[in-house]
Amino acid sequence: MKDASREILRFWKVQWEAYMKSMVAMQEQGETMLEMIQKSGVLQEGSQKMVREWADKYKSIQKTYLDMVEDHFKKLEDIFGSAP
Repeated sequence: MKDASREILRFWKVQWEAYMKSMVAMQEQGETMLEMIQKSGVLQEGSQKMVREWADKYKSIQKTYLDMVEDHFKKLEDIFGSAP
């Protein structure tokens, strides 16, 4: 049972890492697009400020989420590592 639990955890972690790579790529593309929009002059100063604030809040929330998931993976590894 211990080996099966470790294998499941390993699978989850591999899937999580693939998800993270995709999310990072999408975030980088989004940031590039946001920079292009801001440089184009399409948005007024108030709109640019709002978009920047939104992007900063999004990054903060995303970091909190990612840290929590990583913490849970560590806890699971500790549990499965110490299980008889």
